[in-house]
Amino acid sequence: MKLIDKLTELSISIPEVNPALGSYVPFKRINNLIYISGQLPIVSGEISTGKVPISVSIEDAKSAARVCIINTLPLIIEATNNIDIENIQCINISGFVNSEESFENHPEVINGASDLITDIFGSNGKHSRIAVGCNSLPKNACVEISSIFFIDN
Repeated sequence: MKLIDKLTELSISIPEVNPALGSYVPFKRINNLIYISGQLPIVSGEISTGKVPISVSIEDAKSAARVCIINTLPLIIEATNNIDIENIQCINISGFVNSEESFENHPEVINGASDLITDIFGSNGKHSRIAVGCNSLPKNACVEISSIFFIDN
C-alpha cells in the first residue's frame, strides 16, 4: 500500500507543502534517512497560535501537534516518490510546546503527533522522541514538530 492510499483510507487530506520561514529546506534526505524540518500547525495558511494552557487548551494543542504531522506527510511523499508504506519507519520526533512557565504536560500534547504516526505507519510508526516546553516558537505557534524517518528501499 502506498502512503497516499493509507492517508485516503484514514480520511486524511494531504496539504500543500508550507513554504520555509527561513534559510533552510523543508527536508533533507541522506541515503535512507529523511530529516524533516520543524513543521508548524498551519491549516489553509492559518497558524494555531498561543501559549499552552493559557490561551490554548491541552486538547487543542494535541490537535495542533497532529496538524504538524499532517504537514510532514507531503514532504515524506515527495522525498520517497510515494513508496510503499511498509518501507517507511519513523525514527524520532522532537516536539516543542509554546507553554507558560509552570506547564508540565508536554508529553500529553506531543502524544497528538505520536498517536497519528502510529495510526498511519502501525508498528513502523513507533519512535523515540522528546517533548519540551519553550517560551516562544516561530510565529507564536503553539507547537512545532521535527522528525526523522528511515526509508528501506
